[in-house]
Amino acid sequence: MSNESDDKRVVTAVLRGDDDAPNELERELLEMARDGKLTGIRRTRLDLVQDWLDRGLSAEETCKRLSAYNQLVILAVLEAHAEEYPWLRECTFLEFGSGGREEQVIGSDQDNGLLMRVTPDEAELEDVTQSIVIALDGAGLTLCDGGVMVSNEEWRGDFDSWLHRLTSWLSNPAEKGSWQSGLILDFQAVFGSVEEVQELRDRLWEYVRTKPIAISMLIQELTDYRLPLTFYGTYITEKEGQWQGYLNIKNSILAHLTNSSRILALKYNLSPHNTCDRIRVLAEVGHISTRHGERLLDAWEYLQRKRLEIGLECDHKNIPPHNYVNPTALDKEEKARLKASIQAVEKLVRLVQAGSGL
Repeated sequence: MSNESDDKRVVTAVLRGDDDAPNELERELLEMARDGKLTGIRRTRLDLVQDWLDRGLSAEETCKRLSAYNQLVILAVLEAHAEEYPWLRECTFLEFGSGGREEQVIGSDQDNGLLMRVTPDEAELEDVTQSIVIALDGAGLTLCDGGVMVSNEEWRGDFDSWLHRLTSWLSNPAEKGSWQSGLILDFQAVFGSVEEVQELRDRLWEYVRTKPIAISMLIQELTDYRLPLTFYGTYITEKEGQWQGYLNIKNSILAHLTNSSRILALKYNLSPHNTCDRIRVLAEVGHISTRHGERLLDAWEYLQRKRLEIGLECDHKNIPPHNYVNPTALDKEEKARLKASIQAVEKLVRLVQAGSGL
């Protein structure tokens, strides 16, 4: 078994594109997964993010590299389990949300599901899926508070079960929280059949595009959007609690950028799964102006980089990552970028709400 510095060397090599590194990294991670020694991955992940940012990589590239790294960890965990439980090779591991868009940051939790073409013993299925999510948690992909994990039977099933489940959730907002509509529309295969997952995604997106109730629910998420700036340009922050005076840049701004871009991608049947790529295509084909597209990309870059920096800072303080900033503590340049980000996102939200989007 190699030491932690060797692991970091191999990971850095593969994510920089060295030709011989991918297989070496897969072997390293698989051996660690077999031995149950993935806890060192947490430190390596943080060191890599710091290194990427120090070398001047954009937040977009850093998030894509981090997501790729996390997928390799997932592959190793699934492969190690499949060696003991071969029926897993007849299953596909789905990654939803930020992982499905390749936009993960430090502290991104698990959002996953299992597409199954077999019916293993129920007790064994429970044991294996619990073992998988615990192993991923040990590797730094924390457990999902909302239970969006393969250990939850609601997030397992065959193709028909998945299609029925997802379309039912999208057509009945009273049954499931509205936050899930965004999460379940962005997913990809990490382990297993890519083609089957693509078919599932295509059929789900077509369902949303042709069902008014599903579309109205997506729009409804945006109607509650409140610009976190007053008419006079002061920030609207948390009024009480631990984060009084702080602004949640994920929930207040970034989530609306992600959701609006997804809605437009649905309307125009655009293929990119990544938010930045969606914005670029929307601008290229003229659904948003070139200038607005540039402002949105700058907003995404600023907000995601801030989240990455917060994650690293929290690590130094030995506290969990969060998404809060204190606007009054920002320097003049950052305040200007934050306000510009909010204004660019608001324009996109209003565009969709007004009917230009759907």
